[in-house]
Amino acid sequence: MKTVAYLRVSTEDQSLERQYEDIEKFATRKNLQLVKIFEDKVSGSKTNADDREGFSKLERYLELNEDIKHILVLEISRLGRKNNDIQNIVERYNEKGICIHFDDLSISTLDKDGKRSATSDIMISVMGAMAAGESRLLSARVKSGKMSRARKNQAFGSKIIGYKKADDGTPMIDEDEAPIIRRIFELSADGLGMRGISAIIESEFNRRMHMSTLGGIIRNTFHKGERKYNDLILPVEPIVSMEIWQKANDSMDSRNKFGSRTKVNTNIVEGRIKCHCGEPMYQKVVPSGRMDSFVCKDLSCKNSVNRPWLFRMVKKVVERHAKKSRDAKYRKDIGLKMSSHQAQINLNNREEEKLNARKWKFQDAWGDGDLSDDDYKYQLQVIKQNLLKINVDNIQLNEDINLLGNDLNSEIKHFSDDLELFKNEIKDIVKYVEIDKDSVIINVFGRWGYDLFKPNSVKLGWEARKPESERYLNEKLPLRHPIEDEVIEIMADTYGDENYDDKLDDYMNELDN
Repeated sequence: MKTVAYLRVSTEDQSLERQYEDIEKFATRKNLQLVKIFEDKVSGSKTNADDREGFSKLERYLELNEDIKHILVLEISRLGRKNNDIQNIVERYNEKGICIHFDDLSISTLDKDGKRSATSDIMISVMGAMAAGESRLLSARVKSGKMSRARKNQAFGSKIIGYKKADDGTPMIDEDEAPIIRRIFELSADGLGMRGISAIIESEFNRRMHMSTLGGIIRNTFHKGERKYNDLILPVEPIVSMEIWQKANDSMDSRNKFGSRTKVNTNIVEGRIKCHCGEPMYQKVVPSGRMDSFVCKDLSCKNSVNRPWLFRMVKKVVERHAKKSRDAKYRKDIGLKMSSHQAQINLNNREEEKLNARKWKFQDAWGDGDLSDDDYKYQLQVIKQNLLKINVDNIQLNEDINLLGNDLNSEIKHFSDDLELFKNEIKDIVKYVEIDKDSVIINVFGRWGYDLFKPNSVKLGWEARKPESERYLNEKLPLRHPIEDEVIEIMADTYGDENYDDKLDDYMNELDN
């Protein structure tokens, strides 16, 4: 009589070779002809039998070969570590008249007449329950052991890029990989996207990293010195500072948020605009009713301000205030983009050389008769398509580099016209906006308030009726108390300095004297 066998090992380091020998001996003892062996390398406690590829193939094979009525299994736990799974499998095959033979129990699910054995049912139920209990106990012991080692900062699997396992089992910085990690965070903190970072890392370190890998590195708190293990947070030696880690993650959040925007009526001062009465203000936009304003939360206050006008004034304020300090940063960002584009071109050129070398290799093989005409033509076509893609990509990258270079030589544009991007750009600049009955205060850096006259609604209405290209051409900041450019320059040059307030006060005192 014919039989099939099912083998399973729980981990990659366990060998199937011994099980092959044992199952063949088992078939001989049972006087059965072993026609096919099915195998899986999975965790029995984690995967149902029906979800295992090898077991699924076994089931399909038996459906196509109805003359096979026997299955050999070395141990009952090989069918699964959950008693319910084992019982379901046994019951399913009992109904089909297929007998399962267990070597470890020396029992079969059906007798020689194909009938169920009460003794076998009881033993399988008991042993299945024991296998499930052993699995749970083993799992608990493993988890307990890992947690105990984790509290000692051990149980480290050496799978964090930038770290390796020390002799005592604790994580330590891998000095060969740490420079790569620092460069990744530096580039992300400077606002570069994953594709650009990937190109620069491969160009500088000859290390190819997928964009998802880069994202995982940037998100991992391990690199700032916080190892998370279940509910534990354990200190480790950081590769980057907490500040650079946060800046890199903020940059990544910003790019993710703005990558596929669908939000309308963006509020660039969300959470930072308040009425003189102390209540917050919210925007009210009703295009059909020509309503586009910020209004006080307290309806009895009736205070409001034109929303488009306020947005224009905020932009004028931050443009004027930040001009002295943003030029250098803007140029640095452009230079970084140009470097990433050039790095990608270099990688493309390397790939082009490899493709050309491959083309000559195929040509030699074809000339020697080792490659058929059809295979040769197919390989040449594939190479040609890849070379074309590289050529198109390089043309686009070079065009972008030229455009960026022209931008460096032209007047610098400071802030984006896209409201979502602009909102993110000013989040650390505009501290708050306060709307009074006749004035508007825009506070920058929490240190200086631009006090503006509130606009005349009738005048704004007439301006809005003009063609879009003619609107607000001569609009200026309606300052109630003018701020000299020299004051702004001092503020820009010294902002972030620990003596910022003292230097600004000294300058203002000089002006007063």
